[in-house]
Amino acid sequence: MSAPEIAALDAALDRAGENVTLKRTVKRSGADVVASVTCRAAVRSVSADQIAGTIAVTDLAVIISPTQILAASWPGANDSIPAENLVDQRLPKITDKMVVQGRERQVKVSKPIYVGGEWVRTDMVVAG
Repeated sequence: MSAPEIAALDAALDRAGENVTLKRTVKRSGADVVASVTCRAAVRSVSADQIAGTIAVTDLAVIISPTQILAASWPGANDSIPAENLVDQRLPKITDKMVVQGRERQVKVSKPIYVGGEWVRTDMVVAG
């Protein structure tokens, strides 16, 4: 059963979010394959206090729920990752791409949020 935080986030994203597509290149049977999943997301311009270092005024702040990622078992198998390096591959990471408002962008920051040990959302910054 999902946490109440996930249900609340999903309801808010259904009402006021938009579809984005998260993409990752993985290796399967020796070939590169692009694994993708469509997620509901809150997409906003970055705030003034976020603009520092590599974060630019043109970047976008994105909040996603884990719901669609978990339902799709995204990104699936990746033959190029040694077992000793396995972390939760479902978590978005900075080598991923995201299609937002029709444009492919680079994930710059990915911060998973956990409540009671359960992944309930990810706050991200994508290159604008």
